[in-house]
Amino acid sequence: MEPTTSSRALSREQRDHYLATLDAQTLSALMRSTWTWDDRALRRKLSQLLTGLTAVREIRAGEVECPGAVLDAAEARVLAAAGEFVAEVLGPQLLVDSGNNFREPLLPLVRATGHLIAEAARSLDVLAVEVTGQVIERNETLSTIVPEEQWESTAFGPDATGLAQVAYSAGYTLSQTDYFPSAALGAQVFAITGSPTDDTVNLRRSTLAAAEKTGSWDSALVRTRATAAGTGWRLTGEKWFVPGAAAAANLFVIARNIGGPSLYLVDPHAVGVTIDALSSLDSERPLARIGFVDVPAVLIGREGAGGRIMNRTLDRATTALAAEQVGLVDRALKCLSDVLPRSGDSESWRGYTRKLAELELLRAGATALWNRAVQLQGGDDLEGAAVAAAMAHIGCSNAARQVALRLTSVAADLDAAEVETLTNRARSADLLFGGPALAHERLLERLGI
Repeated sequence: MEPTTSSRALSREQRDHYLATLDAQTLSALMRSTWTWDDRALRRKLSQLLTGLTAVREIRAGEVECPGAVLDAAEARVLAAAGEFVAEVLGPQLLVDSGNNFREPLLPLVRATGHLIAEAARSLDVLAVEVTGQVIERNETLSTIVPEEQWESTAFGPDATGLAQVAYSAGYTLSQTDYFPSAALGAQVFAITGSPTDDTVNLRRSTLAAAEKTGSWDSALVRTRATAAGTGWRLTGEKWFVPGAAAAANLFVIARNIGGPSLYLVDPHAVGVTIDALSSLDSERPLARIGFVDVPAVLIGREGAGGRIMNRTLDRATTALAAEQVGLVDRALKCLSDVLPRSGDSESWRGYTRKLAELELLRAGATALWNRAVQLQGGDDLEGAAVAAAMAHIGCSNAARQVALRLTSVAADLDAAEVETLTNRARSADLLFGGPALAHERLLERLGI
């Protein structure tokens, strides 16, 4: 790393250096050099920081069309966050040179934190003027609004772009049509495992039952049991938070046999299957509890492959969900722009546009992370795709959640039903796969940290 300088403001060369070198390997090594490695709060901050750094790198690479003020604010803010993280991890070892090898090369970053925060504030003031009355340009390749009559043909296409367009459309239009169970879960299981043994399986009416009562997608927590019975299998147990179960013609189910978690195909109408609708936060996207009592099932793929299938399906599903969340963010920003106070001289106008600038900053980062996840999905770099999906889920969930919270503060000026739908959908998407705490640990796991 670079040597210490006396200046407290970072040069362009130093910024480039820190943005290039502050990665998972460096930052995890920093934590291992102190007692903080097992600190869960710091591990979550590490996940947030790595996600933010990746978003800024993507924006700098030109992957998102946005004003220069967005990049300036995002870069200054993430470097300031990095400086605060370094100070918190090093603690007393930052005060004096006690032999920690990270202190000297990272000290300029810590010293520059105040300058970086001030820079971010100035850039946001500039951005507040630029975002007034409009939503910044979207990525038209992924953000095309697809009419619902074309969803089925588009979402089940051979690459991730079609599903991304449908998911974005669902978010932006607040559609009541639930594409997600079949296109983002059932069809992804099919793509990962290959054709099921029964060629009559209707992927357009399928879903995946994986999580149990904890809501976690950790295969180690699967308790539903599969036992061999003649030439087939029998399942007993329960699944929770299953989307689209009532309309499904086929259920893919993760259950545990002596070889470990495995994937099975189950007829939802078979004797021993019970499907109970759950009272869900988003009533238009119902979730269900499914009970299995000695239910016949067909093994898909090899025994013990269920953990890998769960992880890869989750990566694809969260990438699709990120598209819907970006659609929600764009819809919300449009709503907020539509009710912008019209007096440019008023204090409320200045405060409102500054809030819009903050949200546009979140949006740019989320969009960059989503684009990256879509680009990597389906390629040969499975590890890179898994990391990108986890980061997209974190960044897009946070952006959708923050924008929805802003909507509620001006709900009097907006359509109440629209605000409620958007807020519930943002919250549901954030929590569907275990919530923020699990999402951050999932990213660190994907990174091998």
